[in-house]
Amino acid sequence: MGPILINAILTAPALALLLIPFHDESGAVDSRNGLAGLRTRETLASREAWDAAHTWAKVPMRMLAAAMAGVLVVSAAAELALGLPEGVQVATILAQAGLLIGGLGLIGWRAHRVAARVNRELAGRPA
Repeated sequence: MGPILINAILTAPALALLLIPFHDESGAVDSRNGLAGLRTRETLASREAWDAAHTWAKVPMRMLAAAMAGVLVVSAAAELALGLPEGVQVATILAQAGLLIGGLGLIGWRAHRVAARVNRELAGRPA
């Protein structure tokens, strides 16, 4: 078993974690006090901002999880079928990590902006 296959196996549970904040869609529980979710100053400021940010992030998170799963499957298949050189394996693993971290960073930044907009609207609303 090569490093790309091991990386794919170890990354698979992280992909499931990307989807945790979207399992309780009932609204019965205020999940801002939990551990999972897009936890920024703006998303934690109000329930409305939290809900708006997570509603917006649902599709991009699922797309990121699907893209990562596809990349991992293709990478692992290439490693098994082609016996990639060590340099290519390292570059592949770094590219996978960059995609995951960069995707999470971009989604978090955009969700933070969505929550900030909701908080500004709430602040401008008469009491």
